[in-house]
Amino acid sequence: MIGGKVTLANVSMTTANTEYSYAILAGTSKILIKLRGTGATFQLSYILGESNTTFITIPANSSKEIIDIKGTGITLYFQSSLASQTMEIEV
Repeated sequence: MIGGKVTLANVSMTTANTEYSYAILAGTSKILIKLRGTGATFQLSYILGESNTTFITIPANSSKEIIDIKGTGITLYFQSSLASQTMEIEV
């Protein structure tokens, strides 16, 4: 959420085990990230190229909420265990 305004974004993840990213705008205070209606897990990292080595695993049918964000220039890096997924991001 940025200044009380909610933004929704969808990132198409066509290939399994491939890193995708989403840049978070300065001033964002809260993020919710999840895969759209699948049984796939996903890996989340805050470092480019690390979503396969230094990451947190989000279980299937779960989401990750990040609150009270401080700082600017944050980018989320993520990948799914299955191809043809859509990452849903609410900021």
